[in-house]
Amino acid sequence: MGTVILTRLAAPFGMWETHAPEPLDHTPDSMVELRDQWRECGGGKAVPRALDFTPVALRRLAGDLALVDLRPGVDQARYLWAGPNLVQLFGSPLTGRLLSQCYSGQTLREVRDAYRRMLSMGGPVFSDRRFRIFSEKLGYHRLLLPLLDDHDEIGFAMLMILPKGGLRSAIEWRGLEMELDLINALRVEDR
Repeated sequence: MGTVILTRLAAPFGMWETHAPEPLDHTPDSMVELRDQWRECGGGKAVPRALDFTPVALRRLAGDLALVDLRPGVDQARYLWAGPNLVQLFGSPLTGRLLSQCYSGQTLREVRDAYRRMLSMGGPVFSDRRFRIFSEKLGYHRLLLPLLDDHDEIGFAMLMILPKGGLRSAIEWRGLEMELDLINALRVEDR
């Protein structure tokens, strides 16, 4: 499978997003390691079963991981488990919550689109998202790995998010999200 890189510039706020089935430039080593372990668990299959690939086997990385249940469909996807670093980043427990209980508006659309992209690609999706707010450069690396359910269909996703720049907590991310929403609202008003 060839590498497809999609990049979107959301001018004028200074946001860039890149997606690929293979590691991007500057993808953290821990994400490549997670993808490699995912491949090894497949037992010859292109996508491993969820029961063969668990955060218990990945203790060193588990704090940055979440397991998402996609069996009811992306619109009803739910966090089955989330590591403590993701909980800190989000600001409250994620386990058991629907994506729609965690996010709204544009953010919910973008999160759902990420899972749909993974389903359509049928394999790993490495993402790099960068924001520029004045002179501050922020963002995150995201890896989505599909996992098979008991019916050998993609029913789960393993998520890894590693923030970059100075943002490490929900309060900081929410502040950035509010600034971007305000800029977007002002842009719409100018039309």
